[in-house]
Amino acid sequence: MDDMREQALKEIEALRESIRQFQNGEITPEQFRPRRLAYGIYAQLPHTSNMLRLKLPAGVVSARQLEAIASVAEKWGRSLAHVTTRQDIQFHWVPLEAAPEIFTQLLEVGMINRGACSDSIRNVTSCPMAGQCRTEFFDVIPYARAISDYFLFHPFNLIIPRKFKISVSGCASDCALGSMHEIGIIATSRGSNGSSDEGFIVKAGGGLGSLPHLARGVRDFIPKQDILIICEAIVRVFHRMGNRKNRLRARMKFLMKKLGYEEFLRVLNEEYELVEAECGDALRSYLTRHVEKYSQPAVSRQPGDTEPNTVPSEDDPEEFPEDFQAWHKTNVTPQKQTGYSSATVKLTLGDASSDQLRSLAQITRELGNGTIRTTVSQNFVIPYIVDSDLTELYSRLKELELAEPNAHHVDDVVSCPGADYCSIAITKSMGVGAKVRAHLQGRQTDVDKLGKFRIQISGCPNSCGQHHIGDIGLTGLMVKGKDGIERPHYSILVGGGITGDNPTIAQRLTGKHPEEATPKIIAAIANNYLENKEGDEAFKDYVARVGLQTFSRIARAISRENVVDAPDPKPGAID
Repeated sequence: MDDMREQALKEIEALRESIRQFQNGEITPEQFRPRRLAYGIYAQLPHTSNMLRLKLPAGVVSARQLEAIASVAEKWGRSLAHVTTRQDIQFHWVPLEAAPEIFTQLLEVGMINRGACSDSIRNVTSCPMAGQCRTEFFDVIPYARAISDYFLFHPFNLIIPRKFKISVSGCASDCALGSMHEIGIIATSRGSNGSSDEGFIVKAGGGLGSLPHLARGVRDFIPKQDILIICEAIVRVFHRMGNRKNRLRARMKFLMKKLGYEEFLRVLNEEYELVEAECGDALRSYLTRHVEKYSQPAVSRQPGDTEPNTVPSEDDPEEFPEDFQAWHKTNVTPQKQTGYSSATVKLTLGDASSDQLRSLAQITRELGNGTIRTTVSQNFVIPYIVDSDLTELYSRLKELELAEPNAHHVDDVVSCPGADYCSIAITKSMGVGAKVRAHLQGRQTDVDKLGKFRIQISGCPNSCGQHHIGDIGLTGLMVKGKDGIERPHYSILVGGGITGDNPTIAQRLTGKHPEEATPKIIAAIANNYLENKEGDEAFKDYVARVGLQTFSRIARAISRENVVDAPDPKPGAID
């Protein structure tokens, strides 16, 4: 870490000088752009201020780091931090000249922001339940963080043809969404006669954006100690052969399509052998050191430290308040470690205040293991809560207005920042996300029946809100009316989902739908599913069975209505 810290300090000082040169007119905006993007600085809206993206490898944040994030948000980001769909945190309204001071402050708590944007290897994501999940093969967090460290100052980082994303999942559920990544890594094991070898399945060539592609398998099994070798080989192939002439065709998915799957495998296998011969042993040694470094921190509180039986029981439901039971049902997950649970803190559209962050840091120290996880669904997960402390945790979250139930349900909306902050967004996606939440929360009867059901919204086709993989996804666009005025509309997609064995990209419905109609359209589609699904049929399977026309008809009918004067829904329906 000392070597990386020294290198980061040098780059922060170089960034400070570049900011001075830019503000004094000594370098052009075009010359300055790659220097600021390398450290995650985006021009916000009409260049009035800046958005600053903070990398959080594997989404793991210590209490001390969370307090540093809170301080940055309070001093420079209007006391607000936004969790992204890549487990990053973003600050908005940041003065450009404050960036070096921010990065120096974050460096003091071990956070290095190199490659948060630009043509770089972006934040390495991972399962928020890794290390605690009952179905995982092994804890993948140390591997995700080792991969992140390895590529942080890699000679190809910042000069590859286009951005490059890696995820690491701990089991076949693939909670880190490997199918939409340049490299998707999924833990597995193989063996016979009572023996078992742990390793990874490796996929490559995935990505969303305006032309989504699912990643394809490049290794059915690779020993876990060799994971850096295959990652290095894939990055080398991309660096050498990726499209450097047309940025619209520069992502890894286009290289795989251009070469063809079989030729891509041949090229990759050749590169793998070269990497193995050149530095295979060194990469294994590096991985071993870093996996040991990033092993889970010790837990100070033990299950026997407090009184037992403070977990809801169906035999005695009146012992616990209804609001706690609702939260416990949807936001608490038992860990594989006996006596412990992880709790999801549901954030409103990914936002948390600096005061909330400070309080969460203290909660993780007193009730957890001193860490918190960001998630790709824009929430937090607090691991290692002793089961007997869950009522105390709920009480403290409630004081912070962070005890909302139904994590991962239909009203747990995922959204990119949209046109409120982003200079390339078309619509205010967070605004429509808030309207969708309010509409559904006002019709709560069937939200529980839907179970886990994801709404994902992007303010433009770039898919930062990952609209292609939601049960229902929205993409923002502007449509000019007969009066010549442009108004926000959304394309609507249905049936996405890329966790598990059958990854599926959502399909687009016909038509462009006015923003004010989208909450009712979403509710009506969900209600149609509830009324007509067969048994435990998943929504994406229901979409495949009944066809897109069913949902297109629903959407068109509601879009034609005068939404304000529409009749009230029938009792019990969420439309």
